[in-house]
Amino acid sequence: MKKPLLLLSILLTTMFSAQADDNYGHFPALDSTDINTALCNIQSYNEKLAAITSKPELTTLDMLTVHELTYTLENAVNYLKESLTQVSIDLEDVHKASERLDATVIKNSGEKYLAPTTKLVTQNKCSSH
Repeated sequence: MKKPLLLLSILLTTMFSAQADDNYGHFPALDSTDINTALCNIQSYNEKLAAITSKPELTTLDMLTVHELTYTLENAVNYLKESLTQVSIDLEDVHKASERLDATVIKNSGEKYLAPTTKLVTQNKCSSH
């Protein structure tokens, strides 16, 4: 019982001191610098999150672990969000070019669209983290 309370105390102290200074300390997180890495980080960290959230009751350590996991998950989701914004632009370019019968834009923007979306729908080969 003392260990979870100590962990919670440390977490709360860190959070309140960070708020007072407006200098937030965060847990280290894995970067997602490409679609494959983002998808692998989501796959790996979702498994960890699912293992914790499926428990009947969460301990203080569980909640602290979830807090830590979310930093990597947020990086991965944000990378995908930014990538999909560009994907939607490329697809719209393909759509408009098809209305104008512009083969050059269809080919160029089509390739830009297909590169990341193909990675989204193919089986990712992830190394364990």
